[in-house]
Amino acid sequence: QTKRRRKKRGKRNNSTKNNMAENVASQENQVSKHQEVGHKSLLQSDALYQYILETSVYPREPEPMKELRELTAKHPWNLMTTSADEGQFLNMLLKLINAKNTMEIGVYTGYSLLATALALPHDGKILAMDINKENYEEIGLPIIQKAGVAHKIDFREGPALPVLDLLVEDTNNHGTYDFIFVDADKDNYINYHKRIIELVKVGGVIGYDNTLWNGSVVAPPDAPLRKYVRYYRDFVLELNKALAADPRIEICMLPVGDGITLCRRIS
Repeated sequence: QTKRRRKKRGKRNNSTKNNMAENVASQENQVSKHQEVGHKSLLQSDALYQYILETSVYPREPEPMKELRELTAKHPWNLMTTSADEGQFLNMLLKLINAKNTMEIGVYTGYSLLATALALPHDGKILAMDINKENYEEIGLPIIQKAGVAHKIDFREGPALPVLDLLVEDTNNHGTYDFIFVDADKDNYINYHKRIIELVKVGGVIGYDNTLWNGSVVAPPDAPLRKYVRYYRDFVLELNKALAADPRIEICMLPVGDGITLCRRIS
């Protein structure tokens, strides 16, 4: 009887251990899966993020934005796109500040650009810049045209810094932008800031995307990071430090999408 009890206990213990192992494996799979969508949400639960999307974002997403989001998802570089919840956030923010004259550095297929264009009044303007016009013209532009907001967009192909230098050179452009959104090459974020701080008006807002950079900003030095994440992390850290110390702005860093820092110019 004693042996039988021991065997039963052994079976129970093994069963418990197996269950624990399965739970750990399941959690590890969830973590691994979540890292794949880390650019879209920093939440620790995929289910919670999905709840936000299905409850608040997707039901209110304008049809053109939904169409563009679904087309972009099929593109091999879709990691570059703005997440749906961030698009919704930007759209509401622009309405709250009554933005009319805006700028976007980094366009990709144009999801955030469309969110901006839909939020602006009929005579609103967006100066949009990207080094590659193909993704925008082939995927985003037809939908933007169909949505009736293409007339608001002045798209420039090529590096943004030369365009910004020309704008800054003319003092008539200083303080004329209500909102500027930057989602481009992270190694130039500091260079962009030095220029666009002159172009945004006092009381206007600059939004820097990816400022939590897949959560890598708090990762230890020996953390296993993807090459592109590790390469750009130091530039993101440098930007965050510079923004926190800039007396010309008020800042608010939000865990929306991959992290967005809003800077309101005060002087």
